[in-house]
Amino acid sequence: MRVGISYWLSLALGLAGLSPLQAQEDLNGLYTLAVSHNADYRAALANTEAEREELTKARALFFPKVQLGLTKGRGNTDRTTQTTLGAVNSELDYSLESYNFSVKQPLFNRETLAIYGGAKSYVSAQEALLEQENAKLILKLVSIYLETLYAQDRVNVQQRKLEAVGQQLRQAEQRYSRGSGTVVEVSEAQSNLDVAKVEQIQANNDWLSNQQSLQILTGSTHALSAELMLDTPNGLGGSGLSLSRLTPTMQSLDNWLVMARQHHPELAAAYQNVEVAKKDIEKKQAGHYPTLDLVGVRSYSQNDSNNTLGSRFDTTTIALQMNVPLFAGGYVNANVRQSASRLTASEESMTAKSREIEFNVRKYYQSLQAQQQSISAYQQAVQSASVALDGTQKGFLAGFKTNHEVLDAQQKLFTNQLSLTKAYYSLISDWVNLQFSSGVLSLEALNRVSQLFVLKK
Repeated sequence: MRVGISYWLSLALGLAGLSPLQAQEDLNGLYTLAVSHNADYRAALANTEAEREELTKARALFFPKVQLGLTKGRGNTDRTTQTTLGAVNSELDYSLESYNFSVKQPLFNRETLAIYGGAKSYVSAQEALLEQENAKLILKLVSIYLETLYAQDRVNVQQRKLEAVGQQLRQAEQRYSRGSGTVVEVSEAQSNLDVAKVEQIQANNDWLSNQQSLQILTGSTHALSAELMLDTPNGLGGSGLSLSRLTPTMQSLDNWLVMARQHHPELAAAYQNVEVAKKDIEKKQAGHYPTLDLVGVRSYSQNDSNNTLGSRFDTTTIALQMNVPLFAGGYVNANVRQSASRLTASEESMTAKSREIEFNVRKYYQSLQAQQQSISAYQQAVQSASVALDGTQKGFLAGFKTNHEVLDAQQKLFTNQLSLTKAYYSLISDWVNLQFSSGVLSLEALNRVSQLFVLKK
């Protein structure tokens, strides 16, 4: 089974000698458009840019706070003074000035240290989530890209089916006109032709719908080239194609799981969220610790209060300022318990995310294994259906087979061809999803997918 993926991918998908340049231009060009115009990704980018400022805000807490206060104006005071002669009233009209310049440098503040550590972890989590958004954009682009190409293949197959059923109708009409056929044969052929026309309309509608989805994703009216095809056998390409371009060797499931644990952005974000919760506990515990600041003040005042009328003060002070919390009514302890519960919640969320990621890795790995077998079965089915159709058509012309049998053989062939095509695209999709689930989906994977497509001859 380990040899299977590279063997089957090489059997399913070796280049036919044609340049994949157009495919690369289309897929990479669509990615460039999506990054530049996709609203969801642009919003995630802007949000991450905003969240990065949390680290700058936390770092600012370590720097001194410098303040300048200025007051200048006039005052008027009615003063009553008690003397031996009785109360004496006087009115004072004066100017007042006050200037204050202060510098406060934190020396020790455990809360500040915790805030800074939490900010670093929080920003790291946001960066990881942005990386995940980019991987989601690549995954969605490849998914819609493959669906669009498959819809295009359906249109082509339905066109061939329409031509084949039309030819069978003409043969049935000729047999009927010569007296060797029946009106039932003509009616069956006509019915199949009508159904084929409906299926072609549906296939065209699906293709247009996928084109529109591509336009919405990229925010552009850029259309997918209609000249691309998957380089596969059985009329879809030519000589068997090599998904070894996707992965040189098939790694074991354990290796994929290890990669997921080490590289998956959502798991990294969950881990950082746990670190944020730990730092929040430290921040709340800091309510029990003293703070120490170095404070320098330069001040000048003149007549700034009724008690200092007629006086000037020019003062410079430098001091260590310590604040020691003594009692807060249990507020700090409640905050610590609250943050501890949130830490437990973050750890459980990380465990759930880890299990989800492991499930997805296993699912797509197993799906790849199943697709290998499906491709082999559909290849044989297409070959058998083609031989059966050829023999049935010859038997019909010789009078040994009925028109119904020919139409049935045609339907089986076209159905098997579409199923084989779908299996190829599913194989590519599963590989991309496996990369995504393992946290290693990147532009390199996008380029490898593009190399699986060639220009139509």
